[in-house]
Amino acid sequence: MDGERDTEIALGCRQAGGNGNRRGDIFAYRTSLWYEHTRRFEAKFAEPESFECVKMLREIGEDMWRKYSGEEAIDMEGVHLVNYPVSVSAEGLVKDLQEGGGTFPDTTARVRGRRSKVLPPICTTWNGNAWLLIQKKCDF
Repeated sequence: MDGERDTEIALGCRQAGGNGNRRGDIFAYRTSLWYEHTRRFEAKFAEPESFECVKMLREIGEDMWRKYSGEEAIDMEGVHLVNYPVSVSAEGLVKDLQEGGGTFPDTTARVRGRRSKVLPPICTTWNGNAWLLIQKKCDF
């Protein structure tokens, strides 16, 4: 972690002793996280598994990526949900987006990382297999 690029974190939560209440602590936590990242409260966020929710979050991320990677510095108004700058084919082939040349804006940090002599590839490079599963499930 040399500070050249942001860190992505995936987190799974489960309501301990779940009583079937879909509006428990985990719901409140998720809603808080999504507000922190999107500056929005949306009814669609109540069903994170829905196509509509996934589509909305992708659209927010795409819009923010365009703003973040643009030539002009634009106030992102507290929104910091940005799509990762790659495309994944139906076959699982990961490609850098056309713009940017494979690095994050204003840096030399590679979008897809590079192999390490010490760490296994899963820690340093991004192959998109998990994203391919998400795309197939949601039919993007």
